[in-house]
Amino acid sequence: MKTLLFLGDSITDAGRLFSGRADGLGDGYVSVLADRLKDSAQNFRIINKGHDGFTLPRIIHNLSQDCFSCRPDMVSILAGINDASICMNTGLSLKDYGFTAYYEQLLLSIQANTSAKIVCMGPFLFPYPQEYLNWLPLVNEINLCIKELTDKYHLPFIYLQDLLNGAAREQGYSKITVDGVHLTPLGHQLAAGAWLKGVRLKRTRQKAVWPEDSLF
Repeated sequence: MKTLLFLGDSITDAGRLFSGRADGLGDGYVSVLADRLKDSAQNFRIINKGHDGFTLPRIIHNLSQDCFSCRPDMVSILAGINDASICMNTGLSLKDYGFTAYYEQLLLSIQANTSAKIVCMGPFLFPYPQEYLNWLPLVNEINLCIKELTDKYHLPFIYLQDLLNGAAREQGYSKITVDGVHLTPLGHQLAAGAWLKGVRLKRTRQKAVWPEDSLF
């Protein structure tokens, strides 16, 4: 059985402690993935350790209990938007905040303490409401920082900003996001689909498996 562990903020959390799901996966993209893979439960154990409001330093602080103790085969990370909020509200640059250093510390800590493969999902934001327009350059910079690190360590990077914003422009922002930061059920479906495509899980009639050319 493969253990898939998801780390992140409220977008990953998705009300996991209050959703009513016995599995504690919440109502977001993690539960969508679990539902899509439920016919292969014998192969996958899915754990959601997203926390509402978490920044990179807080994720790092909790790694021992949230990650290492779970002995994951794969760790998926979706984080950065709360760090962006700190920068926007304090005037700190990403460099002064230490974003790249924090993210690299997160990756290296996981690699040093587990044998897990790592998948990095890029944070996203919508110009809805329009006050978030001023945030978009910073979110783009964060995605570039993460992309540079994933290139450095040969890790997959799942870029969500253009995918989700493109869908929002086509279908209406309220169809994809509830507040410019968090996703609607359809938005979570799109994020889950991007994850599956990026990880290249292959489905058979009975189960989902990692093919020879998958990331795992």
